[in-house]
Amino acid sequence: MDPLFVPLQQVDPYGVQQALGVGGRAAGAFLGTMLIGALMLAFAGERVERLVDVVADEPVPSFLWGIGTLVVFVCVAVLLVLTIVGIIVVVPLLVVGAAVYYVGNVLVYVYVGGRAADGFGWETTRWGHLLVGAAFAAVVAALPAVGGLVSFVVSSIGVGAIVHTWYRSHEA
Repeated sequence: MDPLFVPLQQVDPYGVQQALGVGGRAAGAFLGTMLIGALMLAFAGERVERLVDVVADEPVPSFLWGIGTLVVFVCVAVLLVLTIVGIIVVVPLLVVGAAVYYVGNVLVYVYVGGRAADGFGWETTRWGHLLVGAAFAAVVAALPAVGGLVSFVVSSIGVGAIVHTWYRSHEA
């Protein structure tokens, strides 16, 4: 085996990315965005409205809050792993972090879907925005190089909107 190829296998040791391919990643992003978004709109529609408004009104502060949250999250997780007791706490922390990540992504894609629908002149509800946003999520997942960067920015804005809104509500 080529020694230069071995480190590349460590990034995807089981070949999941190769097995799914572009179509599988795009389908997974579309279906995941639709599923999480449908649950969010069905059970927390008013809160989704407020958070999408935060994404629309404050994208740069949301992005900066998202970057800060990522840095703090990684530092806290590493410090917890270094302690024996902290290892027990890291698992729920990672679950909560993943949930906030996916919800944040969906918030931004609902916003993007709404902007795209307005641009096309379509009159639609948040459900239509979700559908158009899920299509954008699929396109982003299918982009080979730029998709990762776009996904990072999207998740940073979404997570930042959630954390910034939570912080402001608990600040007073």
